[in-house]
Amino acid sequence: MKAKFFASLLIISAFCLTIFGQTQAKSDSKTVNVKMPAVQFFPLSELKEGMRGTARTVFRGSAPEEFQVEILGIVPGAVGPKQDMIVGRISGGSADRTSVFAGMSGSPVYIDGKLVGAISYSFPFSKEPICGITPIAQMLDIFEQKQNLKIKAKEPRAFSFAELASTDWKSNFPIGALVVSNSILANTSANSPLNQVVGQSFQPIATPISFSGFSQETLNRFAPQLVSVGLFPVSAVGGAARISPLKVADEATLQGGASVSMQLTRGDYSLAASGTVTMRDADKIYAFGHPFLSLGTSDLPMSESSVVTVIPSVSNSFKLAVPSAMVGTMTQDRATGVFGKLGQAPKMIPVKINLETSRNGQETLNFEVVRDEFLTPLLLNMTVYNSIVANERGLGDSMIELKGEIKLKNQQTIKIERRFTGMQASQIAASSVA
Repeated sequence: MKAKFFASLLIISAFCLTIFGQTQAKSDSKTVNVKMPAVQFFPLSELKEGMRGTARTVFRGSAPEEFQVEILGIVPGAVGPKQDMIVGRISGGSADRTSVFAGMSGSPVYIDGKLVGAISYSFPFSKEPICGITPIAQMLDIFEQKQNLKIKAKEPRAFSFAELASTDWKSNFPIGALVVSNSILANTSANSPLNQVVGQSFQPIATPISFSGFSQETLNRFAPQLVSVGLFPVSAVGGAARISPLKVADEATLQGGASVSMQLTRGDYSLAASGTVTMRDADKIYAFGHPFLSLGTSDLPMSESSVVTVIPSVSNSFKLAVPSAMVGTMTQDRATGVFGKLGQAPKMIPVKINLETSRNGQETLNFEVVRDEFLTPLLLNMTVYNSIVANERGLGDSMIELKGEIKLKNQQTIKIERRFTGMQASQIAASSVA
């Protein structure tokens, strides 16, 4: 088999992000000049047990539906220092069928028309639809603090050939993302004494991530890495997210309760994580109510999305969401939620793969991946590996010839030319690109 790989990185800062660390991006933007009605907040100090309110989320299509929430109490410091959690029980409407589901994170809760917070936590395998609600004040406070967006680039890191050729590729996610897991089960080892209390603590509601263009073999290989950081893989339901320019937001864009997607890749390959908008304040978007990947300062495409349906499940119900138009950028990923700006376009890394198969077939794939030192290597590994295994046999020995170019603005082109043979040639070739 002969595979040719061509990756085009048109912006030097995008390349530096992957190799040397994060740099500040100056994104193109479109002014959002829409007058929004002021949102009133319900003070946490006035919240009492037994109070009832309503919440909003999308169960199907793009229009949010209402359901009921009963306040059961407040747990001080449940999430972290000075970070309380409101405990509630949901009921009514479509919530009776789905209970708390993956993708509900961020659903706004109102009492007397005032915003209380975002549904963001749940008890795994709970017999009742009990949820944890992040108070809105905590979501606002963490994003109103001054953020240092000028992050110094790291020194170049040397890689050995053994690292580049290793088949045991491990993602370099931040430690916080590995500790704060949104997975269905708590993080305990097989022989841990904590196994007897698994499910007896609140967990952030899982974030469903939909795939398009990926084979089941690829999903099986990379699913453990995705689940370990709180992503809930949903196979072949996302629909391809085409590469399109930034859509100008209007007064109906990403209002509270709307479904929102964070696109990790778009084009011939699509990966999109879905949640719910808690509040929109002019061009500011607050969502999730818990960390996405604990990335801190980020630069991810933020898109509108529609929901095909919510799949009820005994273990973990989840929504099937299809991303649509990109309307802004997720710029912050913190302990109490994510924050985005409408009208601001992220910097993406364009990738082009020209594949020539052993049967003399030719195929060209065009897509974009996010510009992040943790996510970019994983996404390139997945897409290159999938391009190979989706077009050639995976059993037995094979030979892969990989030729590539990395184009940098105002710099010389970096050329890559390698050849891999053996039973694990596909894995090694994909890892070498990452």
